[in-house]
Amino acid sequence: MTKIRSLMKKTVLVKEDDEIVSLAKTLKRHNLTGVPVVNSKKVVTGFVSERDIVAAVPKKNFLSLKVKNIMKKKVISVKPEDPIVTATKIFSGSKIRLLPVIKAGKVMGIITRNDCIEHMLRG
Repeated sequence: MTKIRSLMKKTVLVKEDDEIVSLAKTLKRHNLTGVPVVNSKKVVTGFVSERDIVAAVPKKNFLSLKVKNIMKKKVISVKPEDPIVTATKIFSGSKIRLLPVIKAGKVMGIITRNDCIEHMLRG
């Protein structure tokens, strides 16, 4: 059975105190739709996506908001040793496009819906 660790990719992390403009540039530069958020000790504290940025646009002082102001604090994630089917089930039951791969509170990488589809096509 294939494990998530064999398909996961390295990811970019953003910090809770990063500004939204910096976040948006990071997503664009790395062609990502979302990223895990970490604190100063590199422990995952949230997840933020393009959808969160768009939802924040109408807020007062939008450009001065920090990532911690718009991130989701409930992080749906997988572990490196989980089977691929674990990620596939999460993707099939939600609008989630990518999942952080977390071990002992630290981000090891990410896995995307596309990673699962490509794996399936390779058979």
